[in-house]
Amino acid sequence: MQANASQFDPANEPHVDAEAPSFGEAVRDAADQLGLEPDDLSIEILDPGRSAESGGGYRAVKIRARRRPPEPAGGAARRAPAAPGEARGYDRSEGGRGMGRREPRREAANYGPPPPPMDPAKITPEIVAMVREMSVGLLESMGFPGSVEAEKTQHGIRIALDAGEQDQFLIGKDGETLSAFQHLLGRMIRAKMPEESPPRVEVDVAGFRDRQIEGLREMARGLMEEVRRTGEELSTDPLPASERRIVHLEVAEHAGMETVTVGDGYFKRVVIRKAGAKPE
Repeated sequence: MQANASQFDPANEPHVDAEAPSFGEAVRDAADQLGLEPDDLSIEILDPGRSAESGGGYRAVKIRARRRPPEPAGGAARRAPAAPGEARGYDRSEGGRGMGRREPRREAANYGPPPPPMDPAKITPEIVAMVREMSVGLLESMGFPGSVEAEKTQHGIRIALDAGEQDQFLIGKDGETLSAFQHLLGRMIRAKMPEESPPRVEVDVAGFRDRQIEGLREMARGLMEEVRRTGEELSTDPLPASERRIVHLEVAEHAGMETVTVGDGYFKRVVIRKAGAKPE
């Protein structure tokens, strides 16, 4: 029986602590312990970790995970407008004519499937500044010192993080920590802009994304060459949405080839095959 969102109490939810060499591995370990999918978890970063190559020595990534609150049936309830002088998100206490103690409301938000990205022409300097401030807050919450730069591009907003000597830890194994940062930032932006399409955001550290994009394109070209040679479809390893998009775009530039996405959850695979071929 599915839990009722109004009866959900995070304090009563069991949680597990997990540690691993990378953020992604820690999340998967926690999901296995709880018997849930990674997308169903609420994650708290206890320690961002440190690699063995750092001057301070190796330290594993540590997280605390519990089940994410269920979404309310039929979406979030409509809220009454706030009274003059009353802060939104709070209820007036009894007998105090609005001057007593106020308790914060806890409402589960239902954002639904990701909307299409905002038209880059509609991205204002204020939106760029908002995304930058969110990035600064997220970076600080993860315990990384450093700076954040944001700029509008022809596709959306590019965020450049600089954590100095800790860049490699912010990137993580195979870019897993950086991908998690970008995913969380995207969710934060959607929560801040629930009534409109959010901008497409790309987060980079020390040029890692540029190198990663070229590596993904090279991988896609290699898989296409093998598909042409054997006639059999091939698939990538599980990839986050931002990396699957690079593979799709690269294959789309080559006649006679096509791609499909398979799998469930945040990490899915891209199948590359000859155009018009029947699925194996």
